[in-house]
Amino acid sequence: MVSDVERFIELYKSFGIECVVNKESDFNFIHLCVSDFPFDEKSTLSDKIIGYSDFFSTVRFDKEGNFINQGFYE
Repeated sequence: MVSDVERFIELYKSFGIECVVNKESDFNFIHLCVSDFPFDEKSTLSDKIIGYSDFFSTVRFDKEGNFINQGFYE
């Protein structure tokens, strides 16, 4: 069975965007950013992701790859 995170990565890959998955002890996440945001973690950057330079979205998945939530932040 394909997990939510695998489907998410494949969807974005089909658009030409390579997602970077960050791993924490309780969950995994992907930062979608317009510019190189000063995170301790790695960000997914693409000219296909647009918006204000200080805005970003974080998509969280549990350790099994199931979608938890998506946040939009400034």
